[in-house]
Amino acid sequence: MFVDAHIHLSDPALKDLLPQIILQAKVTRTILIAVAEDLNTSAANLKIADEAGGVVKPFLGVHPCALQDKSFELELSSLKPECFSGIGEVGLDRKYAKDEDEYRRQKEVFEFMLKLAEHLHKPLSIHSRGSVDDVLSILSTYSLKWVLLHWFSGTPNQLRVACDRGYYLSYGPAVVYSKKTKQLASNTPLDLILTETDGPVRFGGVFQNRVAIPAFIPSTIYTLSSLHKLGFEEMRTTIFSNALNYLQISGIAYL
Repeated sequence: MFVDAHIHLSDPALKDLLPQIILQAKVTRTILIAVAEDLNTSAANLKIADEAGGVVKPFLGVHPCALQDKSFELELSSLKPECFSGIGEVGLDRKYAKDEDEYRRQKEVFEFMLKLAEHLHKPLSIHSRGSVDDVLSILSTYSLKWVLLHWFSGTPNQLRVACDRGYYLSYGPAVVYSKKTKQLASNTPLDLILTETDGPVRFGGVFQNRVAIPAFIPSTIYTLSSLHKLGFEEMRTTIFSNALNYLQISGIAYL
């Protein structure tokens, strides 16, 4: 049993691989958390989950790269947010804002999605590249229990703040070869670690710039187990248990 806590199953780059990914997930009992970038990919996630069954957990999200107009809140309500397993990918990223007005709009959309998650008691998958301080500051004003900072790449101090608040941190294939990621992962408490691929992102090193798929997860777990001086099976079990807690799923109900 494994978990890919952050994968873009609705991305066109994974279209041809999707049947294989779903089949392998069923065979290996892997949970796939399908995150979205906009309302179209959110709707696509719901369709994929309906067809794939319980291995896919569809999330509804508005990525900071997808600047929304003022009417998106009404369009979002038509998707019935309560039908989704969680909210994400949402967050902040100055890379996608050409000026302060656009960054301000990112914040407005981010806070709207946080309010939605708070209201529905849903887990969150958050993008925080280059904006960890702003994300942590905004999160502190909400009552949110199940928060994941995906592909965390902040500073050691930011990591401590996130861990003190009980936020989950997910690590992907980069932990196999990145010294910075290894350091962050080794300082993350075991009960807050999740694994992800962020597929179809491509990774270097031993992954040879291939499109990331859930089959990369065991290599990630092996590295994490080495960093924390645990056996592979103990680390795998710990991460899977963390995923069930994050998704608010009873282990008995899942198995």
